[in-house]
Amino acid sequence: MKRLWIKRLSRALATAPIVTAVTVVAYGCHAKAFVAGFLYLLPIMLIAFEWGIFEASVASVLAVGCLDFFFTEPLFHFYMSDPQDWVALSSFEAIVLIVSRFAERLKHHATETNDQRERIEKLYLMSRDILLMDRRKEIGAQLVKLIVDLFQLDGIALWDAREAQLSTAGNREISADEVRAAYLHEYYENDFAHGVFKRVLMIGTRPIGALYLASATGDGRVDSRSVDAIASLSAIALERSHSFMAESSAEAAKWSEQLRSTVLDGLAHAFKTPLATIQTASSGLLEISSLESAQQELVSLINQEAIHLANLTTQVLQTAKLDEKQLKVDYQEVILEPFLDLCREENRLELAEHTLNVSVGNLAGRHIWADARLLQMALAQLLDNASKYASVSSPITLRVVATDAETVFSVHNEGSYIAPAERPRVFKRFYRSPGSEYRAPGTGIGLSVAKRIAEAHRGRVWIESDPETGTTFFLTLPHLCKEA
Repeated sequence: MKRLWIKRLSRALATAPIVTAVTVVAYGCHAKAFVAGFLYLLPIMLIAFEWGIFEASVASVLAVGCLDFFFTEPLFHFYMSDPQDWVALSSFEAIVLIVSRFAERLKHHATETNDQRERIEKLYLMSRDILLMDRRKEIGAQLVKLIVDLFQLDGIALWDAREAQLSTAGNREISADEVRAAYLHEYYENDFAHGVFKRVLMIGTRPIGALYLASATGDGRVDSRSVDAIASLSAIALERSHSFMAESSAEAAKWSEQLRSTVLDGLAHAFKTPLATIQTASSGLLEISSLESAQQELVSLINQEAIHLANLTTQVLQTAKLDEKQLKVDYQEVILEPFLDLCREENRLELAEHTLNVSVGNLAGRHIWADARLLQMALAQLLDNASKYASVSSPITLRVVATDAETVFSVHNEGSYIAPAERPRVFKRFYRSPGSEYRAPGTGIGLSVAKRIAEAHRGRVWIESDPETGTTFFLTLPHLCKEA
């Protein structure tokens, strides 16, 4: 502000030579006061248009003084004998001030129009370049670079809440905590003194990220309306990118699922013949009474494991059909306690290092309606997952309770924790949490199988996890299943 006034005072002083030059020309031509007035009016209007009304006012006062001194009787005195001269000079000053005001307003309007045109052009270029972005590359990095280049900003930071990713560009360092705070608290701030603008990015009423803009100057290289438009276009760009990624992932998952199902189906059928041969041979050897005790024990183990492999092969075939819309739920009456005992026995090897506690809560002696084969497969996946990530020798709890609308199965283990951001992802096909590959082997298929089976029963799955108490997986079956 101080520099602005220094600049304006310098311009005001610069009007003195201009008025002096006009005076010399008019006096040298022996111009009358009326003609001299018009000669003064022209440069004063130009001063008003180029510099402003303050400078024009100073020039007009100097011009009135020169008119009085050089062109009004008595000459060379700041005194006017004719009252009409007072009226003329007063009218001249009023006209000059009014014209200067109109010139300033015209200049201001022209500047606003030009700024608006430039702003619209930049926003148009931004929207066009967003459509031309390489969707295979990170959208955030491309977007912040585009905004900095177009609007000549000192710095910019973009927080993508869905990907939990911060993208920055420009020379000014911006704290990641400030940008995340703008998202969490849904800030809408304009700090014109420091040239800082904060916006939460919204799609409808849903926040999806935050934008932090740092302008090059305190009076703002961009204004708040431009920032609003930039924020809206950024939100659209992020949502478009997320939609494209989701579409690509869905398409890739579709083809990978088809390939996986084909491979699993082929392998499972290829395994069935040799397994049947092994099982028949081992059963025949057991019928031979001449086997020694140790031999008979080994053959019994072979026969038992062959049966186990045959059951696993059947499960593989069933899994291969889960995502091909071939899954049909065969509802039947399932008595809970014997069913859960069978689950315990079927998963004995997987749970060898843990104690399985089974509780039927308020369903003791009762039954549910479900596909026993599919439900057993889903619970086997949950129990296997619990045993992999539980603390060594810690107990695992399988609990069943009934609510007004559904039957709830829960599997709890100690020693594992799943962050809130990871919980919806663990049920996706082939997804594994970061670092889980070092704790336990797996393919990332099991939990997606459990989810698919629950949905086939019109149920649902979810996770509750706490660093102190451990993790619980829930699977529900609505009571209406018996009517399906």
